[in-house]
Amino acid sequence: MSDKFKTDSMEVEDVDALKHENHPFCSEQSAHRGALIEEEERQLTIWESAMVHKAALLICCIPFLGASLYGYDSIVNGATLSMPAFLLYFGSVDSAGSPYIPSIWTSLWNAMSLLCQAVGALFIGFFTDRFGRKWPACCAATLTIAGTAMQYYAESRGLLLGGKMINGFGIGAVTAVSTTYASEIAPLKLKGPVQQALVIFYVFMMALGLGIIRIYVPSMSPHAFRIVFAIQWAVGGLAIIGYAFAPESPNYLISKGRLLDAHRVMSLIYGKDNSIDDRLTYLKKTLTVMFLYTAQNWGGSALLAQSIYFLIIAGLPSIHAFDVSIGGFGLSLIIIVLSWIFNDKASCRNVLLVACILNFLFMLFIGVLYYIPGGGAVWGVAVLMNVMISFQTSLFLGMGYRIAADVASYRLRAKTLSVGVVSQAFMAWLTQFTVPYMYNVDSGNLGARTGFVFAGFSVLLIVATWFIVPETTNMTAAEIDQAYRDNVPVRKFQGCIGTQQTSDQA
Repeated sequence: MSDKFKTDSMEVEDVDALKHENHPFCSEQSAHRGALIEEEERQLTIWESAMVHKAALLICCIPFLGASLYGYDSIVNGATLSMPAFLLYFGSVDSAGSPYIPSIWTSLWNAMSLLCQAVGALFIGFFTDRFGRKWPACCAATLTIAGTAMQYYAESRGLLLGGKMINGFGIGAVTAVSTTYASEIAPLKLKGPVQQALVIFYVFMMALGLGIIRIYVPSMSPHAFRIVFAIQWAVGGLAIIGYAFAPESPNYLISKGRLLDAHRVMSLIYGKDNSIDDRLTYLKKTLTVMFLYTAQNWGGSALLAQSIYFLIIAGLPSIHAFDVSIGGFGLSLIIIVLSWIFNDKASCRNVLLVACILNFLFMLFIGVLYYIPGGGAVWGVAVLMNVMISFQTSLFLGMGYRIAADVASYRLRAKTLSVGVVSQAFMAWLTQFTVPYMYNVDSGNLGARTGFVFAGFSVLLIVATWFIVPETTNMTAAEIDQAYRDNVPVRKFQGCIGTQQTSDQA
């Protein structure tokens, strides 16, 4: 007889572990108690759930370190290009004697880092299923230390590119693990806030990184941008330490038949299993996750990520470009925190729809401002772009990550979310590579008219969100699975709350 079989939630190895005499967590009574606990958990407010599950919240701080690593690198990778010291060291000089970064290197430094993030996220999905979550995350964070060292000591464009690629591989991997780990640790009521908190740490580190760069903008010494790179050593080091002392994911332990170990961990952090989907349902879920992870890229995040450089070549003084951008990230943090107040009342799907509509309008206005002469139009573009950064990070990411974590089934969560991160990284690579050729003066020279391109993509985002993004607020993974199996329209998922428990009792 095979030593491996499938439960109704995941594939489990070592049948004897399940047959061990009278496991208290394998009985029908335990299952019934679990259903009651699940229903009680649903009735808690977010604050009450946080008070009950303090240990889980503390453990969730560990994946926040991975999000911090991703956020700091995201801003440093693009914003250092605008530092005068960096321009003098790695740039070229035009006929007027002004330094600039050639389009090919602007694209390569941004795009290849993101491509390697995609590769890292893809590879880590296979390792996490075999070796767990914590040790692959430690290895990935260690890679970022090596990549940062190459960037710090780089004296040529090629060596700097190599450092960014190695760093990107590690960041893609640790981001995929962090998102998965957070979704598996957080209790039902806290899954949304925890996923949104990942975005908070991501945005906070972007703002912090931009603030650090702002401090060193006046310096013309190469040490200015090297210090900015070096700070990432501290962030990566904290991620290594955090994951080294983290408990293993109970989902991984259960999938390996290590039920006693899983029981010990679950007694600390509290979690439950849910049923698996057939291949069609899994495909639908995976496509939804891919869309949610790439929505920001379709909405123009590549243009916004390069907003400082974009605004400088549009005529805004560099110091003001940095000041406006720092304010934009501060606004993002405020919006995300305020969104917690409405977590129980707001529809994640509707908020995402509103974000897509706002994205369309703002991109349209940015394109129109190209035809308005004067410095006021440039300031208008600056304000619009930084407000867009605020709601893209807080709404696209905050709500998108939350829904994606809900949609991914437990058994395939690591692989599903890894596919999402891969999709996001690939789209980010593609857009980061192509967007400079749209707006830069030595290529397409569209300038602010690039907004029209992403206004068109925003229309597609609105349509796709309406037809494929479900409303998962306050739904368990089992209820979401059931809704997919029953082919319930995504607009009516809320009608499935409670159906799984009723079905189980019947």
